[in-house]
Amino acid sequence: MASESDGTGSASAVYGRAPAAKVTLPQRGIVLGLAWSGLEGAGNQIVAAKIECTRGKPKLTQVWRPFQDAPGRRDVREQFAGWLAEEARWAEGKLTVGLDSPFSLSETHLRQLGLLRQALRGPATLGRGLEERFLPSGADFSEAAESFKGQLGKDRLRLADCYRAALFPPSHLRLYRQTFFGLVTLARLAEVSFLPWDPPKAGRPSLVEVRPEHVSRVLSGTCAYRDDARDGVNRSGARAALLRTLRTSAGLEFEMELAAKVVEDEKGLVLDAVLSAAGAAAAQEDGFQGVPSNVPRSEGWIYSVREEPWRDV
Repeated sequence: MASESDGTGSASAVYGRAPAAKVTLPQRGIVLGLAWSGLEGAGNQIVAAKIECTRGKPKLTQVWRPFQDAPGRRDVREQFAGWLAEEARWAEGKLTVGLDSPFSLSETHLRQLGLLRQALRGPATLGRGLEERFLPSGADFSEAAESFKGQLGKDRLRLADCYRAALFPPSHLRLYRQTFFGLVTLARLAEVSFLPWDPPKAGRPSLVEVRPEHVSRVLSGTCAYRDDARDGVNRSGARAALLRTLRTSAGLEFEMELAAKVVEDEKGLVLDAVLSAAGAAAAQEDGFQGVPSNVPRSEGWIYSVREEPWRDV
């Protein structure tokens, strides 16, 4: 009778096993990933990661909290456009930003709010519409977000959320504050390209919506890399494994000092920012192509690494 050890292959061999995933990143430019937050004191939670792409190997050069000195939501919103312009200047106009926050809502919710026409024009116009309705001058962000959530009612997934198997829709109890604050912050931006509403344009930053959990799932088959007090599991090993996967699949280089910041961050926010940057960089290398034909323009798209990156193209 045959046993698992019989045969010429190793005991761990699996018939049909694919090679390791491979992800191609750009050979020039700067890519930023932003792990966003809509909570009070958001600047203490928002994390940025920078990947510098060269003809050699892409390198993770910085992870930081750019708004920690003035963490209030009003302060972050006032600073964001200037911070982005400065990053674009240092990148010499070759900047892509992956933001881990919804750029729109489901078409049903947009119709409910009477903001479908604004959403068709992009996140900045939608954000201004939300600001006019929920955040008049001097209004409180928390109260505005609660009013926003109240008018949305039942959660609705966008097609992009379904395609990318997003954990939560933009209106979800765990995401609506982030959605609202992100959109009213983007409302202040000009001279940028919001994909897929706008094509990339030379000299302008390209902003794309990303989901770090999708990058993690596609590359490693897991989304669990945050420590959770409810189960008491330390997932620093999972975070380290994801970094190693990025190194082997995308050739991403990093100093051990930065790796330690990723691995030691129990909330996984630093890794969120790194994965967001990697997803945006991979989408840039693919020319920001591949938006499904049935996705409504008003809902936007979630950019990421290519699905099943172990397959031959």
